[in-house]
Amino acid sequence: MNPFSVIFLCAAWAGIAQAKDAPRAGLFFDSPGVLNLAERTQTIKNGREVPATLMGAADSNEILTAPTLDEAIPALGFSDDEYGCKPPSRACSLMHERALMDATGTAVKRDGRRLTIAPASGSPAVFVDWTMATTKSADGDHTTHAYLGRLHGNGYHRVEVQFGHDAPGDFLINPDNGATAFVHNGSDIVTPAPDGMHLLTFNALNPPASLRVATLDTAGPRLALTCTVQADSPAIVQFKGWHDAASFDLALLPGGAIGEEIIALRVRHDAQGWHVASRDPDRIAAVAFVCRQPSS
Repeated sequence: MNPFSVIFLCAAWAGIAQAKDAPRAGLFFDSPGVLNLAERTQTIKNGREVPATLMGAADSNEILTAPTLDEAIPALGFSDDEYGCKPPSRACSLMHERALMDATGTAVKRDGRRLTIAPASGSPAVFVDWTMATTKSADGDHTTHAYLGRLHGNGYHRVEVQFGHDAPGDFLINPDNGATAFVHNGSDIVTPAPDGMHLLTFNALNPPASLRVATLDTAGPRLALTCTVQADSPAIVQFKGWHDAASFDLALLPGGAIGEEIIALRVRHDAQGWHVASRDPDRIAAVAFVCRQPSS
């Protein structure tokens, strides 16, 4: 593992440890019922392996020459960027947040530190800002939330959470049933499909690769696809972007940063499910790069 991976892992563990000691008011990423898409061990129970098919040379070359995308330029902007406050200030943020809340009618409300998202049916999602003061034996900590409106395509409400000791995250709330997912925006790659109906997330810095795709439809969010490499593999997975609303592209480096030839992959879904295409499906199997989807 390279030193940058160690730094990011330590930062993530520190943030999670602080959060567990924090006041347990409102929703957390580990609250019951929250689909935590930042959790690398998320699996599809009773899933089936995604079949591999042959890719044409033109598609392979297109993927290999495309730029690699990472978490440095997030697809979901942070609150300071979304609100456009220059310089950033709490008063400016609250003003912009109020405008976004007003556009929802009565679905989203803030009462001081308490932010509430009321779905059409089901229980509301409640987020509570909190602060822990510094003591002689422990560092202080805090968590604040910001409402960022509704996502393109699916209409999910988006709430940013800023941690005192970790990269920010986003809660994505289904406006119909209140079901909620969490993503670690800023630390992980988090990018929705062009139509907003799927969202891909994975951490490109810390091997082994563990990629997740969630469906964000009227019944979601739910895990639709997971792709991993075996734990002892040096293989690196690079994200090349969504090709279209039904497919995304990856580059697989079997030997890590150096060594073997890069393998282009296109992962797509249709009415029959998900499919992985490559110029050399046998090499994918040799690296133990495996994608799984629900059995039905």
